[in-house]
Amino acid sequence: MCGEIRARGGTRAYVTWEPRAGGPEPFYLRLGFRPTGEQSDGQTVGVLDL
Repeated sequence: MCGEIRARGGTRAYVTWEPRAGGPEPFYLRLGFRPTGEQSDGQTVGVLDL
């Protein structure tokens, strides 16, 4: 995914996740995503600078 974004000239990747116990947040944080402070339909928005 990130390689394709870079190839198209992008500099950031975005994901969303549901903030809940046992959710995927630790996984995304380990990959380097950081919460933006925004919410989308109740989900946390994360960004990764490429």
